[in-house]
Amino acid sequence: MNRPSLQPLVAIAAAVALLSGAAAAYAGGANCAEAHNQADYQKMAEKMAAKGWLGFQTEPAAAGGYAVKAITPGSPAEKAGFQKGDLLVALNGVKLGEENKDAIYKVKSTLGPGKQVTYTVKRAGAEKTVTATLAPVPREVLAEWVGEHVLDHTTMVVAAAN
Repeated sequence: MNRPSLQPLVAIAAAVALLSGAAAAYAGGANCAEAHNQADYQKMAEKMAAKGWLGFQTEPAAAGGYAVKAITPGSPAEKAGFQKGDLLVALNGVKLGEENKDAIYKVKSTLGPGKQVTYTVKRAGAEKTVTATLAPVPREVLAEWVGEHVLDHTTMVVAAAN
C-alpha cells in the first residue's frame, strides 16, 4: 500500500512544539518543556493514525457519558447515521462509563482503519445500534490531534512550573 509520508505533518507539529516550548521556557524556566525530536512526533502521529476515524465530536452529557455534538460531512459517522445529540451508551457491547474503563480501553486497542464499530446510542428516549467502519484519519484531523496534544502538554508543563 502506498501511504503518504507523515513527515510534513510531523514537521508542522514539531514547529508548533518548538514555538510552544519556547513560550513555556520563557514563562517558567528551563524545566518547563520536555525535549522532543522529529522521531517522537513521527511515532505520535503514527500511533494516532492507527486508531482510525469516525468523524464525530462529542461533549460531556448532562445525564453522564458523552453526546455527539458535531458530525463531519461525508464521514463514516454521517454515512452510518449518527445524529447530533445522540447519547453514546456502549461501544461494541461494552457500556461506556468510568466503571468499564479497562474494558473500553481493551475494545479501543483492537480498532483501526477498516474495522467496524457498533455503538449503542440513546436517541429520543430509545436505544438504537449504529454500526460504522473506521476510516484512515484524514491528514488535517491528524494534524489537529497532534497539535492539540502538543499544546495540551505544554499547557500542563507551564501550569506545573508556576
